[in-house]
Amino acid sequence: MNVRPHPQFLELLFTARGKIFSVFNDVLGLHDTNHIAITRITEAGEILAFSSTPALEFNLFKDKLWSFDQMYTPSWFLSGKHSEWSTLYTPERYDELYYIKQIKHQYPIAYSLGTTIDGTNFIYSFASKGYSEHLHQVFREQIENIHQIGEYCVNRLSTLFPT
Repeated sequence: MNVRPHPQFLELLFTARGKIFSVFNDVLGLHDTNHIAITRITEAGEILAFSSTPALEFNLFKDKLWSFDQMYTPSWFLSGKHSEWSTLYTPERYDELYYIKQIKHQYPIAYSLGTTIDGTNFIYSFASKGYSEHLHQVFREQIENIHQIGEYCVNRLSTLFPT
């Protein structure tokens, strides 16, 4: 599968902000979560994301750094893995990705989970401004709960994803 941003990725990232923020506000704060993004990858390989911090995805895709983030590779998101963001950055652009995704927004703890719902691929991304070993443990061990939160958001946002 050849993945690429949806032709209107950057515009759609800021579309229906009221609805998007309403959905994310329902779950922000759970497990000390400060950031949630739901990314859909269609069968045709088009990437589209809705985010509680749209500036993060905007900068990542505007500067084409997303292609150095293994989170967007089929081998990762099709595997259903749950990974810490920093383990997914390719070495040649690691510092830039770490800065744009984590330092700039103050997210020392950040994880993503690849999943498939009814044949459609999704990536659930969660990050926290908090930092403790306990919080790392929660993000590592509460995978089923994180999956349920992501699925809740997908269901609530489903009408915003173009067909």
